[in-house]
Amino acid sequence: MTPDKPRPVRLRWWFLGWVVLVLLIASGFVIPQLIHRDPCERVIPYATAMGLRLSDDEAVVSCTSYPSFPDSSAKVVVRTASPATRAALLERSEVSEDLERNLVSLNDGPFREEVRRPNLERSEQVYVANRSGGDVLTITYEERKEAGLLLTVWAMET
Repeated sequence: MTPDKPRPVRLRWWFLGWVVLVLLIASGFVIPQLIHRDPCERVIPYATAMGLRLSDDEAVVSCTSYPSFPDSSAKVVVRTASPATRAALLERSEVSEDLERNLVSLNDGPFREEVRRPNLERSEQVYVANRSGGDVLTITYEERKEAGLLLTVWAMET
């Protein structure tokens, strides 16, 4: 009688196979991060696809990516040279002042639209563009910080 192969050898091969599989999957996530260390390489094209239009007058300060499924977003901090270049960036990116619209009726009368401009009441200025498919580009700046020349751009995919 010849003895069968011991079971521990077979279990070791299965274990080794699982370890190799996990390492291959993990390397698929780690290697691209090592190759693309600068987050702006991914974030700037993403924000540009959402409508951000940068020119040579603006300097990108930082970029952050927030990948998630199904919604992902990117944050770009941009420094403009002057209020005029800031206004030009807002216009090129086709964002408009964030407005609050409400329908109101007085004494059961006809409804009318009431528009409120929150930017007039706060120091943080918010400009928004709703893109096709529900995507949103938001540009904000604080007038009291760096004379309003430091802008935060959020590109959100929904």
